[in-house]
This record gives sequence, structure tokens and C-alpha cells, in this order.
Amino acid sequence: MEKEIKLNVLFSILDLETTGGKFNEEGITEIAIYKFDGIKIIDQFISLINPQIPIQPYVKQLTGINNKMLLNAPKFYQVCKRVLEITNNTILVAHNASFDYRMLKVEFNRLGYDFNIPQLCTVNISKKLIPYKNSYKLGRLAKSLGISISNRHRASGDAMATLELFKLLLKKDKNNDILNNIIKQKNNKY
Repeated sequence: MEKEIKLNVLFSILDLETTGGKFNEEGITEIAIYKFDGIKIIDQFISLINPQIPIQPYVKQLTGINNKMLLNAPKFYQVCKRVLEITNNTILVAHNASFDYRMLKVEFNRLGYDFNIPQLCTVNISKKLIPYKNSYKLGRLAKSLGISISNRHRASGDAMATLELFKLLLKKDKNNDILNNIIKQKNNKY
């Protein structure tokens, strides 16, 4: 009989789109966060963001987000309270989490706030639990696993695909590597 481990853990499944550009000078153009209790989405926040700097041409082509679309979008300082609210006491989960986490830290640092949250990267977990894939890029990995992505290279579509991938990874986590990592991070945080 399998032993079921139940943690009272919430996850912030996150994806960002950015302007591109020089390292730590980029700005966020779109954010999607799904608060996930391990079973279902319990809250969500999706918004375009006015980064107050131009979007690089290659990013415009990739995402379809242009400067005109962002003119009336809120600036990060106008949504930062909501970002803190939805991510409070959660583990951030993203595909290539170091990028999304760094971008949030940069934006919060600009406001004089030290954003600090434990994180899990679905790229790293996928490499461990689903080895020997040709690619671990979100689009290719999702396709190889039968996860559909609508709105590719937009925050909400990519975050939803990351959520579906994370659900699959939780099921494949026979040795509880994900849960053990969460316990380790929670112990380090508290």
C-alpha cells in the first residue's frame, strides 16, 4: 500500500513576458500567476504590464505584444501588491524559474523591496523525472507529453502549460523528490 504524503503547500505557477534587452535592464510586459493547491487553481492574476521601456523587435515578433498594447496597461508598481498577495506563502513554480524569479526580483528591487520566495523549476524537475527528451523547452516538452498550449509565448498560455506539466511531474514523482525539495525549502525559509 502506497503511503500518501499530504503537505499544506500552495504553489504560484508563474510565467512572464519581458521587453528583452540588456541583462537586468529588461522590463515585464505581461504576467500570469495561477495559485495552485496541488489539486486545483484557487486564485489567478493575469495582466499586461507597461514596462515604460520599448520592447525589442524580436520579442514583439515572438509574443505579439507591442508597445501600443501596453500604453494603458498598469505599471508594475500598480500591480505589485497583488503579486505579493497571490504569491504569499507559496512556492513559485516556473519553466526556467531562475529567469522569471530574477525578473520579479529586479522589478521589486526597483521599488525598494526585497522579493524572496522559494522556487521550483519545471525544467530541472523534468530532466530528473522525464530523462532523455530531445528538448526541455516548454513548447517541445509539452508537445512530446501531450500537453496542449494555447496562446504560446503569452504569459497565461505558458503558465497554464507549466501548470499542466507540474501536475504531470507531481504524479511521476515516485521518490517524492519534489515534495522533499519543498520540505527542504520550507525548512530553510522558516
